[in-house]
Amino acid sequence: MGTKADPTPFDQRLFLIFIVTFASMTAFEFIGQYLYPYEPDWRSNLIISLFASGLAVMLAYFLLSPYYENVSILAEEIKNRHRVERDLREREERLRRTFDQSPVGAALCSPDLRFIRVNNALCTISGYTPEELLTLSIPAITVQKESADLAGCAEALMCGRADLDERDLHLVKKNGDRIWVRLSVSLVRDVEGAPLYFIPMFVDIHDRKLAEDALQKTNRKLSILSSVTRHDIKNQLTGLGVYLQMVRNEVPDNPILQGYISKLVACSEAIDRQIEFTRYYEELGTANAGWFDVYQGILDQAIQLPLEGVMLDPGKKGIYIFTDPLIGKVYYNLIENSIRHGVNVKTIIFDAHETNNGLVIRYTDDGIGIPDAEKEKIFLKGYGKNTGLGLFLIREILATTGISIAETGMTGKGAQFEILVPRGEYRLSPK
Repeated sequence: MGTKADPTPFDQRLFLIFIVTFASMTAFEFIGQYLYPYEPDWRSNLIISLFASGLAVMLAYFLLSPYYENVSILAEEIKNRHRVERDLREREERLRRTFDQSPVGAALCSPDLRFIRVNNALCTISGYTPEELLTLSIPAITVQKESADLAGCAEALMCGRADLDERDLHLVKKNGDRIWVRLSVSLVRDVEGAPLYFIPMFVDIHDRKLAEDALQKTNRKLSILSSVTRHDIKNQLTGLGVYLQMVRNEVPDNPILQGYISKLVACSEAIDRQIEFTRYYEELGTANAGWFDVYQGILDQAIQLPLEGVMLDPGKKGIYIFTDPLIGKVYYNLIENSIRHGVNVKTIIFDAHETNNGLVIRYTDDGIGIPDAEKEKIFLKGYGKNTGLGLFLIREILATTGISIAETGMTGKGAQFEILVPRGEYRLSPK
């Protein structure tokens, strides 16, 4: 509203018709004085007007038509260009605001890791002003022994050996304080693949690290107490076993006492197994979860088991899952259960495939399988033919990072366990 519309080619042609008509009539009137020296009348004037008008129409609509078509196309291209430029400006403004107002410390760095642009969050985390940070580099605001690894990180990204580098390190603030940050670095390249600049992201994790350290110290104290208590109990059980054997030797001909002694020995052995189980369970969740290679983890546990005559297929390479460091005991107990309870097992296979819910790691053997009535009971503590703790421990280890396990095989056709790793908790190597 309030703006004047641009003239259209049709408007311009009408104006041209008027100009050409006026010029033609003037020209023909001037020429007519020589060709028709008589006094002009209404007939001559009408002929001159019609001829001039027709000539004007022909010039405007036929001879000049290609010109106006080109002008129309050019005008449309100019409008499109202005629209694209406006969209680009809006996008750049959105990106600038996203970068500057991000709650995460962000920056752009040259290939030598010097800051070329920083946002407000990074200034808040580091205590430096933007102008001060633009004179520094990432190694300059990190602890020296940790900054030495950053050059290797940059080289790996530029050489294409990695797409993203993530690590926890200490950031040295302007006032000298050291805080924990999570540093994630990626590389932007041009259309030809040449490195342009790094995008480092800094997340303040100092409070979380302090809480983790306090928790680990508490766990270590509890672990020491548990270890000492477990050692003392096992010593007492050893003494109890010796005395029970001495009593058995004193009454070799008393079947009633021998029966009682045998039950006491069985109770003593059960207590010993329970105490040994607490040693494994004590370690559960005390160490930080991490990324573990499934293929290599299976092989590492398999070499500790008697697999003579058993064909083991560890599955695909390049699968990593985020789980507790005790994940090796999961593979160990599954294979051991097949050997111990599967009855003449000859084949054990691990495989994996993706589903809508995540990654399914399937374990199968060709043993006798597990009855339907026991498929859930086998994960209960104390249920089973041996200690009754193996599968219970497996489920507890996996549950620390949200991984689940279930028995899905058919009785008589072998055992089958499916481990479901949620999305985001696994990585598949492109190779």
